[in-house]
Amino acid sequence: MTIWAMLIVEMVDPYMKDMVGLGMFDDCELCQTATNSVMQANLLLFKTVIAGDSWGQIAVPVILRHPETSVIFVGSLLTLVFGVLNLGCC
Repeated sequence: MTIWAMLIVEMVDPYMKDMVGLGMFDDCELCQTATNSVMQANLLLFKTVIAGDSWGQIAVPVILRHPETSVIFVGSLLTLVFGVLNLGCC
């Protein structure tokens, strides 16, 4: 999950800063800083992928505005879900 978080900080954070500058996340203070650091990106991934909460708050608006970021969000979803599914095997 930390590798995906590092990718989020490197690749998604510049888009988030542009979107915050446009006022897209004015009503959500957590959204404005969710991609600033690896720790915050890890919390974002935990919240969206593991807990299944708030996909529409950050991930969906970013993916709609910058479709190339879907590789990171969907990739993290797939690897984390299948990784957790394999923990109970044998």
